[in-house]
Amino acid sequence: MTLLTVWPDDRPGHVLLRTEDPGTITAELARIGVEFCRWPLAAPALGGTESEVLSRYRDRIDSRTTAVGYHAVDVVTGDSDATEHVLPLDEDRFFVSGSAVWYLHAGPQVHAVLCEPGDLLGVPAHTRHWHAGGADADHVTIRVRHPASRAAAPAQVPLTAAVFPGYDELVAGRASTWPALSH
Repeated sequence: MTLLTVWPDDRPGHVLLRTEDPGTITAELARIGVEFCRWPLAAPALGGTESEVLSRYRDRIDSRTTAVGYHAVDVVTGDSDATEHVLPLDEDRFFVSGSAVWYLHAGPQVHAVLCEPGDLLGVPAHTRHWHAGGADADHVTIRVRHPASRAAAPAQVPLTAAVFPGYDELVAGRASTWPALSH
């Protein structure tokens, strides 16, 4: 199951929310402009060339690229970027296999989304973020990039990503019995 953990951006040891409930995850991420949903996995879920992976999910990819404008679609394996950054394009990530954490820095909070196969994360352009897949990152995602849906925010000093719990720590401490904590 997907795991969402939220911390204040100035207190990474203070958990505001930790949940595996898909409805709570969807609502919390929507509050910061990020889309979260689950797509059914096509069989077989593992292996194949980029064109074979894209072919298995063509109908769903097409549903993300029907709007007018430029769309770039590719398959990405094991990428991590542990430095907070922003992109000038909206970006969807559909997790085909493996897992990774997307850290979204929105306002005074950091939302860490531990994504797994079937998860679709839609991150708007100019959202401060970083992502990690652990020491042996082997997750496979379909990445769809779209024209920006919102204007750039003023530049801000990036967070030091290393002060927040990393992929390995979140996976190791994970348990489906964790209660959701209120804000």
